[in-house]
Amino acid sequence: MGLARLNKESTMMSYRLLVGLSFIGIVASASDPSSALSQATFNSGSNESLGALNPAANTTVTLPPDGILHYTTVTIPAGVTVTFARNAANTPVTLLASGTILISGNIRVDGQGGTGGPGVQPGRLGGPGGFNGGQSGIAGLINSSASSGQGPGGSLPTPFFQSSFLCDGGIATYGMPTTFVSLTPLFGGSGGGGLGVGASPSSSVASGAGGGGAIVLASSTQITLNGVVSANGGVGYLSYLDQGIGTFKGAGSGGAVRLVAPTVQGTGRIEVQGGTGCARAGRIRVEAQTLGGNLQYSPSPSEGMVRTNVNQLGPVWAGSTPALVNVPTLAITSVGGVVAPSTPGGLYNAADVALPPGTSNPVPVVITGSNIPQGTGFSLVLIPQFATSTTVNGTFSTGSTATVSINLPLAQTALLNAYASFTLPQLSKHFPLIDGEEVERVMVAGGVGTSAPPVLITKSGKEVPVAELSQADQVKVARAFEALRNEAQ
Repeated sequence: MGLARLNKESTMMSYRLLVGLSFIGIVASASDPSSALSQATFNSGSNESLGALNPAANTTVTLPPDGILHYTTVTIPAGVTVTFARNAANTPVTLLASGTILISGNIRVDGQGGTGGPGVQPGRLGGPGGFNGGQSGIAGLINSSASSGQGPGGSLPTPFFQSSFLCDGGIATYGMPTTFVSLTPLFGGSGGGGLGVGASPSSSVASGAGGGGAIVLASSTQITLNGVVSANGGVGYLSYLDQGIGTFKGAGSGGAVRLVAPTVQGTGRIEVQGGTGCARAGRIRVEAQTLGGNLQYSPSPSEGMVRTNVNQLGPVWAGSTPALVNVPTLAITSVGGVVAPSTPGGLYNAADVALPPGTSNPVPVVITGSNIPQGTGFSLVLIPQFATSTTVNGTFSTGSTATVSINLPLAQTALLNAYASFTLPQLSKHFPLIDGEEVERVMVAGGVGTSAPPVLITKSGKEVPVAELSQADQVKVARAFEALRNEAQ
């Protein structure tokens, strides 16, 4: 929607947590025949409240507010496809089973493909947990701008005419470096940029495609995959230049798929392809002590694949065994004195916060953290609807709350995201050693009303999510955070 000037009328802002980061590649956990620890201790945490999932026909499952589905067993017959309706917070899909998960059909969390048409085409939706594509330009208005795709690897908007016919526009990526292998926190792919209008009023416009979603399948016993689990990015819009050459615009990147069980087997396929139009693939993680059968991966494993032995599976969520406790959190709690919502929609056409008339730049933004030491620096990133992103840095100088001021764009909505990284020189002795190295920093990321498990960073720069540690080492981390909190008081 159109917004009035910042210093005269009310201005609205929209928020979305960056729930995902990564690059092309697959992460699989090899079996460890010498250990049976996972089979003895891992529990998906399913409370079995939904009973058995055994659809006889194509089914769309409505996600609860937290995105967590509790089943006894899951059986998807051949020829049956299961999809999921996004919830208000657009969480990933967390599908838990106390018993076996058998997939002979399809489970899909793919992003929507780009579309063209008159007027302004809204960005297409990412799969559950994935990011939306960018909006189009305005059909009939020459040289009108489109918006970038959402997400950490969202692509820039593209004009109608390009010099390259193969990969012109919408090279969305998952967004994280290859060192991010745990898929904790779990999030989907980034959206493709919208298609703008060239010098001719008859030029096509199109929305960017959505990124692939994110899903974790966890069983306390066994997962057998003989069908397909996919989190593919949406296909870019196919447009034609004057020469009659077809080109795909604004494809979404692939999302994320994680499988966790004592035994994972089968001859099926996991897909995290980027949409047509040179968008990049997402990330796959198969976490099991016993990895059997001959699973297929699309794209196929390359240098991006990492294989590690797993002695302790999970955690998957707060209710699984093991579970994370006492972790740092980070959130945007108010903007311009207006309290931020706990469940932001992150849409340009439906702002989550409306600033009162008379608000002028710069606008104060309050960032709140927990279990974060004084002196920690953070970054606040502003992503306007029709302008380049900007970053403002701040510091938690006292307590767990900090305020920074940022100039908001006029007459358009914007997205805000916050990140923090802190050093623990005095408390590193409380943390477990990572391959013989001391922990030097802890990275956390969060948005409005949300948080994510931290990542430990060693002096050499090695990044290890807390979720990757053994249960004993996770207890050490929890105690270190408790000591950190006591020292800060």
